[in-house]
Amino acid sequence: MARKTKEEALKTRETIIDAAVRVFSVQGISRTTLTEIATEAGVTRGAIYWHFKNKEDLLEVLWDDILSPFDVVRRAVENGQEIDPLGVMRNAHLELFLGLQRNPRRLQMLKILLNSESADDPSYQMQKHHFREGQELNAKLLSSAIKQGQLPETFDVRMGSIAIIVFITGLVRKWIMFPDQLGMESEIPALLDGLTQMIRSGFAEPQKS
Repeated sequence: MARKTKEEALKTRETIIDAAVRVFSVQGISRTTLTEIATEAGVTRGAIYWHFKNKEDLLEVLWDDILSPFDVVRRAVENGQEIDPLGVMRNAHLELFLGLQRNPRRLQMLKILLNSESADDPSYQMQKHHFREGQELNAKLLSSAIKQGQLPETFDVRMGSIAIIVFITGLVRKWIMFPDQLGMESEIPALLDGLTQMIRSGFAEPQKS
């Protein structure tokens, strides 16, 4: 049997991911098996294991796709030369929303993940992991902003990093619920600018008595 080409392998991988999102939408993540995903995709379980170690690995790929706009933030933090860290943050958040608007699969998967509230659901634990990871990334970015003079040295990095996640998570949820009231052309960019202004003007470290 001829070996699959790279293009065919990538097509199979995308077929599996699309099928997983469809099954997750109907049954939820915890109740879905790889066998059911394979059946929906029209492939064997072996084909799934060729591309993914297990269901958690597949979920991680879906999370990474949703959070891909923040890759530029990681690069900015790593090189340490970015002169506008807050601008990078704002643009990454805008790309997050634009990606959800342009990519129905990404939007559907995020809806599923956000509705996974049970501690027994593997995606719930992933949410906790990504919350901590996002907080750490924001803290590094805000520390870089302090070094670049965008924020005062008295800025409370921990509180600021938490505030960013809470603001963006809440905004994402509201945009998903009311997309017609939070337009991508005006309201979302304006709110992201407001977040930047809030970060610039608040969260000073408490004075020691």
